[in-house]
Amino acid sequence: MTDFPLTNLTAIILAGGQSSRMGQDKTLLVFDGLPLLTRICQAAQAIATPVYVITPWPERYQAIIPASCQLLQETQPHQGPLIGFAQVLPQVKTEWVLLLACDLPYLTPITLQDWAVNLEKVDSDAIALLPLSDKGWEPLAGFYRISSFPLLQAYIAQGGQSFQGWLSLQAVTELTIGDRSVLFNCNTVKDLEKLSKST
Repeated sequence: MTDFPLTNLTAIILAGGQSSRMGQDKTLLVFDGLPLLTRICQAAQAIATPVYVITPWPERYQAIIPASCQLLQETQPHQGPLIGFAQVLPQVKTEWVLLLACDLPYLTPITLQDWAVNLEKVDSDAIALLPLSDKGWEPLAGFYRISSFPLLQAYIAQGGQSFQGWLSLQAVTELTIGDRSVLFNCNTVKDLEKLSKST
């Protein structure tokens, strides 16, 4: 039986989006009694330590994240999730990183625990364990080896800013997802309406 949280896993939560399609800060939207950012922090805490939240607005979120989570100031805001991810990696001391978007309302601690037990089965040459969709890899709901950081640095140094572009150059192991509703992103007003109806 696996003991959680894992000692070889750090979590990074991205909270740097401008929520332009939502029209309001989606991380503060309340679902099932909690802001989305609070929910995702609590889920991440169930399997990883430490848990970092990278954002241009740490003061905005200080009151809603668990005390044991650490807010980090994003130094290159609005450059996309890949750049935010790369900023945090030098602080990571564990073998694996769990990277999560802040707007995954259906992601639960139990789901993440089910995912994490697959880490020991990842191909030795793979830099990540990620779900796959018909649009490509799901980069903001999965695991990365910290050893991938030099590869990421090189890609960014060459002007790369796309997760899909970077992942297309790497070996990635697929994380098999049974219930794909856990990957639902709350990005738009229509998504919010759908979310409201599910409570």
